[in-house]
Amino acid sequence: MKIKACLLPALLACAALPALAAEPDKEVDERGKVHINAMKNPELKSYRAIVAGLDKFDDLHALAPAIPQLRFQVETRGKGDQPAAAAPLAARIATDDFSIPLTLDGDARFSVPRSQAAYDAKAELILNRKQRAARVETYVRTPGLADDRYRMGDIRLDCAVKVAIGKEEIPFWANALVNSILLTTDWCSWFKGETPKGGDRNWPHKAGAALSAATLREGERSMPLKVDGKTFRLPIGDTSWGNDAMVELVFAEDGAAPVGSAPGATDAMDAVSGRGAAR
Repeated sequence: MKIKACLLPALLACAALPALAAEPDKEVDERGKVHINAMKNPELKSYRAIVAGLDKFDDLHALAPAIPQLRFQVETRGKGDQPAAAAPLAARIATDDFSIPLTLDGDARFSVPRSQAAYDAKAELILNRKQRAARVETYVRTPGLADDRYRMGDIRLDCAVKVAIGKEEIPFWANALVNSILLTTDWCSWFKGETPKGGDRNWPHKAGAALSAATLREGERSMPLKVDGKTFRLPIGDTSWGNDAMVELVFAEDGAAPVGSAPGATDAMDAVSGRGAAR
């Protein structure tokens, strides 16, 4: 059990979901058009990995049918990491030969279009932020839910999308190794909750603010969940809980959900860090 708990996060850590880049060099031609030059030591997200996430979302859309499409969200690391005169946040899909700008809404969320040209060219998802100053997370959340409510089916679909993206970016041997250890290719199904020997096989999911309690409810049934800071953990692989089961959160007194937060956006780095959660 301890081997399983440590191995999966270690393998996925290199493909967690940050889409980061150094500030681009820019030049303006005689027509006033701005060109983005090659990044210096960028840390990028593969467009092919993003497409793997889009495919998985479509395949398992029934888990969360009220969500119209897979979206992503940019999370910044903190004001201290940003220059005082930082340009407005922007994202694009790009290669050396072309660039597809992405439209971000007021919450820094965006969708990614399918492009065969970008796929064939092995394009990258790039942010106009320095390395480690921001990251891109999946955003899978049923519209209209209150900040203190999370739906089980949404979280299951989010896990599946994250794993699909991660599998695309880790080596084949790493995929095969995890499959053989977990005895399944459906890694999310492994998170079935507490084990008879006291093991923790709960999937971590991040809320929009610090938590004091979380409870999973469905009908007359309920179960308290472990919380750690902004993260709560639940047994997404336990099929006795339906997709409409609801997590009810209690925010810490000083942790009311902030306006513009990303409730429901799993912190991929926490999810693969193994911090308090078995893999």
